[in-house]
Amino acid sequence: MSKENTLLIYKLEQMRKGALTLNREKLEKRAKAKFSQEPLLLALLELKNSKLAKNYHDAFFCSSVLTQKGDKLTSRYCKNRFCRVCNRIATGKLINNYAPILDKLVDKQFVTLTIPNVPADKLRSSIMRMNKVMRLIQDKRRKAKLPLIKGIRKLECTFNTFANNYHPHFHLIIENESQAIDLIEQWLLYYPESVAKAQHRAEATECIELFKYFTKLTSNTGASFENGSKVIDEWQFPEAIDVIFTNIAKLRIIQSMGGIALINDSIDGLESQTIDKVTIKEYN
Repeated sequence: MSKENTLLIYKLEQMRKGALTLNREKLEKRAKAKFSQEPLLLALLELKNSKLAKNYHDAFFCSSVLTQKGDKLTSRYCKNRFCRVCNRIATGKLINNYAPILDKLVDKQFVTLTIPNVPADKLRSSIMRMNKVMRLIQDKRRKAKLPLIKGIRKLECTFNTFANNYHPHFHLIIENESQAIDLIEQWLLYYPESVAKAQHRAEATECIELFKYFTKLTSNTGASFENGSKVIDEWQFPEAIDVIFTNIAKLRIIQSMGGIALINDSIDGLESQTIDKVTIKEYN
């Protein structure tokens, strides 16, 4: 493969201004996303016997080479949900499809539902029960002939670096304040051990944040290293992050509710993009 038709993601090409500006910006953002995830992926690749070893390998080399053929740039994507390169594409797809629907909701409410932290061996079953509880709450409303809770929910999970346990929780954007209040009340009936103050409700002002996949994986406990830096960087805890990624495998992160159509967030088929003429120049 010649140097003229292959672009390495680490050596961004220089494009002329004008029609190519957007393409250059996209490539720069992709490169930054790829660079930012390298410390974590390198740490994950060092793990022994991880079930996701191949996935981590694929994510590390995701979109490493951009091949130009005529007016097309072709790149291979790993399609892993924890890959920030692929995540950006999936997030954009979700925003484009769900944002117009959420904008039509009346009195949008941002709700956070939590449960007490759990150890690694209880994480998967705890997440499965959380999903079941959401279905039970909806079923109860259906049987009572009440309107179903309408909106979008997102699963998140963080690792508590101090307590060495995991915090699965839901973020939701749903319609109207009364449903938000009822949802929290019903949630606490199923999880009486949960702290009521940890459940949160507020008027939704920014919907985009809901669609970002696992942007935060460790909780800030206030712990510090001797040099004063905070103990929050996920690459310092590869075993814990591997536990999270393994336990959320094949589970839905974004779920529609109350009759909103489910959007497929896969990036299958997205392998190339059309560009104008490209002038290749490697940065020193």
